[in-house]
Amino acid sequence: MYHKILIGFVLSIIVSNYVFASEKRGLNFQAASTSIEAKLLKGNYRAVIVGNNQYRDADGVWQSLKTAKQDAIAVADVLQKDYGFEDVTLLTDASRRDILLALQDLSKRVEPNDSVLVFYAGHGTIDEDSNRGYWVPVDARGKDTTTYIRNSTIRDEINIIAEKTKHTLLLSDSCFSGSLLRGGNRAPKETEKTPPYYIKVSNKKSVQILAAGGVEYVDDNYKGSGHSPFTYFLLNELKNNVAALLTMSELSSNVIKAVANNVDQTPEAGVLQGAGDELGEFIFARISLKDNVVEIMATKTDKQHDQVVIMKAKEKPPEVEKIPDVRMPLPRF
Repeated sequence: MYHKILIGFVLSIIVSNYVFASEKRGLNFQAASTSIEAKLLKGNYRAVIVGNNQYRDADGVWQSLKTAKQDAIAVADVLQKDYGFEDVTLLTDASRRDILLALQDLSKRVEPNDSVLVFYAGHGTIDEDSNRGYWVPVDARGKDTTTYIRNSTIRDEINIIAEKTKHTLLLSDSCFSGSLLRGGNRAPKETEKTPPYYIKVSNKKSVQILAAGGVEYVDDNYKGSGHSPFTYFLLNELKNNVAALLTMSELSSNVIKAVANNVDQTPEAGVLQGAGDELGEFIFARISLKDNVVEIMATKTDKQHDQVVIMKAKEKPPEVEKIPDVRMPLPRF
């Protein structure tokens, strides 16, 4: 409930102002009014977050990763603290069954106006002979693709969710994850960021994807940060964002540029083919808004019930962890 209250406050201000090894995540084997809040972001924010580090492959094909688990934990944290996600399922070192059950369970909870995010960090691969892409769970067995999660299965699960809700977003931090998507980025121009624009894209269905790489390998630990390059810059954008509303296209545009500028890897953004995307937008609404008068943030009571706390501007606001913006390109190892 606090998320919807805060979104209304935010929007009223807008209106009034006008692997092959453990270092790689993959293996390649061949019109605005104050009633705007009633028109925008009416549902709940839900997420399934997966981070796989400890692979159990006896054949030694899938070796353990260094940062995928921490990537998932950090993404879940920022979504809950800064963007008001109230329904978050976090899975670490998840099996094939774990992942599919979590997605199926999510599909049973979603409602028509919800915004739903799925994040995966772990190994991924593509079979060049069949051109089939896969997520690789921790219980995958060597090169036995029946123990992986095929892209077509991922699409089916996301499609089921997308059919039931308004906005669906898939963030895939694995090798060859770009094989999941079709289409291109559609970030708005600065002149388009008006209340009518946000109303329009929020009322249109969206089924968007941001993938760590196209059909290529992606790195695991970026400059000893404890995160992959993709998740490092994703978190950087989300944590340091000062806009009240941030569209997925704006976020993806910034992440793509930052990653490509610093490592030999180019993320890709688009839509999930055949899932009913109508050129809408997944919108991140920052739940803390600071101006000259008050600071609004979300906190928990002792009973874990949500509440809104209003602080005077002169009071010290809660610290928000910031990731330094690194611009030096690094070689891959």
